Amino acid sequence: MGSDPSADDTVQATDATNPGRASQLDIDIENLPTGNVRYQPGELLGKGGMGDVLLAQDRQIHRDVAIKRMRSRQVGSVDRFLREARIQGRLDHPAIVPIHEVSVDESGRPYFVMKRLTGTTLADILANRGHVSLDTSSVDKHPLSRLLRAFTDVCLAVDFAHSRNVIHRDLKPSNIMLGDFGEVYVLDWGVARELDSDGHDSLEVPPAPGASKPGATEAGAVLGTIGYMPPEQQRGLPVDRRADVYALGCILFEILAGSPLHRAGDFTAVFEEYDARPSVRAPTRDVPPELDALVVRATHPDPTKRPVTARELCERVQRYLDGDRDVALRRKLAREQIVLARAALRGDMKTDATVSDILRKSPSEDDRRKIMQYAGRAIALDPTNVEAADLVGRVMLEPPPATPREVEAELDAFDDHNLRDQSKVAFVAFLLYLAFIPLMLWVGIDSPAYLTSIAAACLINSASAYYFVTAKKPVPSPVLWFVAVANMVLVALLARLFSPMLIAPGLAAGTMLGFSFHPRFGRTLVLAAGLSAAILLPWLGEWLGLWSRTILDVDGMMAITSPAGTINARRFELAHVFYVLCVVFTCGILTQRMAFIQRETRRTAHLHAWHLRQLVPLAPPTPSPRTPS
Repeated sequence: MGSDPSADDTVQATDATNPGRASQLDIDIENLPTGNVRYQPGELLGKGGMGDVLLAQDRQIHRDVAIKRMRSRQVGSVDRFLREARIQGRLDHPAIVPIHEVSVDESGRPYFVMKRLTGTTLADILANRGHVSLDTSSVDKHPLSRLLRAFTDVCLAVDFAHSRNVIHRDLKPSNIMLGDFGEVYVLDWGVARELDSDGHDSLEVPPAPGASKPGATEAGAVLGTIGYMPPEQQRGLPVDRRADVYALGCILFEILAGSPLHRAGDFTAVFEEYDARPSVRAPTRDVPPELDALVVRATHPDPTKRPVTARELCERVQRYLDGDRDVALRRKLAREQIVLARAALRGDMKTDATVSDILRKSPSEDDRRKIMQYAGRAIALDPTNVEAADLVGRVMLEPPPATPREVEAELDAFDDHNLRDQSKVAFVAFLLYLAFIPLMLWVGIDSPAYLTSIAAACLINSASAYYFVTAKKPVPSPVLWFVAVANMVLVALLARLFSPMLIAPGLAAGTMLGFSFHPRFGRTLVLAAGLSAAILLPWLGEWLGLWSRTILDVDGMMAITSPAGTINARRFELAHVFYVLCVVFTCGILTQRMAFIQRETRRTAHLHAWHLRQLVPLAPPTPSPRTPS
């Protein structure tokens, strides 16, 4: 847009002036230079209430300028036209369009020459981005942060005018322009007024009722635009700087909510109860609460409850921006980390592949490590990043088919810890088994070969258990198999001494239980087959007549004998009670400890998963499209 900003479609009426201030603002038209031979007029840029704005070429400096020229010399309008030039010319500020010259053309119509602007009005920007969400700054040409920075520039320009005792009285989005190169301008000072020495405006008579188009400057003694004028200005009461503060609050509301605070052209809107919170008007927009509260203060119907100066508005918004810049930077860095994470996750898959599809592809261990690192950094930079949280959660809760080497090492260490814990129980158990040697002598077992073999097997198992408890390094599998074979030998000896069906099965079950709790041992079926063979081979040998039977049928009663001596039945009963207690308590303690370890392991895993879900909740699943029936 290349028009002069002051040329909007407003209607301006005769202004009640204060005679005491007229001598400071009036320009003597009779003493103005005549003619505009310096400027070559061009195309019409726009029309205002009192004049037209033309594009022109400055023949001296060879630059484009904008000329605002009165359309006709109406009664009272010349003074206001020249007063606008004088006020705007006095306000030497980067955000206020500078006046180069005031003159009269050959027809006697006054004009003034201004800087030619290029840019877009805030009204057009807000209209174009009305459908754009506030969180899409990466694709929006005018993101929220840019508009808020422009708003602070406007506040400073208005505050500068206030410091010169000038109030604008017609601030609105169409009177604010954002230049193509970062400039910000406050336009159309045609209804601006100088304040008296006390900082107050003169009393003006309210306008007569009459229709005007929405967004236009209202006709009558009260000047401004319905929808941006505070109640006191619409009533024709004296106004001060806080009238401009109210208009700035309305502009800030429109920036945040995407729609005006008051209905366009509704004269009574400011006298009705209204909610000035942008977050209520636009609940889908992420309106910062501090700016929400600032708009409510700035647009309060009571001028004494508004911020006193436009600078205060600027500083409050600037404080928000100072913090938001850091947030924006961290979000930008987080998005970059997400791009890297998805690149590592996707590999050669299509760019539209879902996270679940990619995880089923089973990324490599190194890729999963990179994914976790990148996504973790994204969460650290921006905890609200849903994609990063979803990515971390899914990768952590959907384990890979192959366990990473580091995890395998940790599991081995955990197994070794459990083995040492089990070995403490086994060490005590085998010491108790050694106590059976005297009991066997007591019940009648007197074969040195059998007693020595049983004692040797118990000692080997006790020594192995002690080694497992004190070992500083992981126990090799061959050592575990050596201990398993020693237990098989012990079971076979007891099966031969006291029949295969009496003592050996209990000892075999306890041995099987202990080894099964150690995953690294593996090959549980081989162990079960070996222990079964240790029981059943002696029984099979008896049936085949390879050696004497230990279970006899005597007059319809079962009798148990031993090849290693004559068993005393009463004493054997007592010794068997001791054996039963040892087996039951040993297996019970071992099972309880393993159950406790498993429960603690599950508890730890569930706690980790619960904490993970609180830290990085998964994104809700995308509903699949319905198949038309």
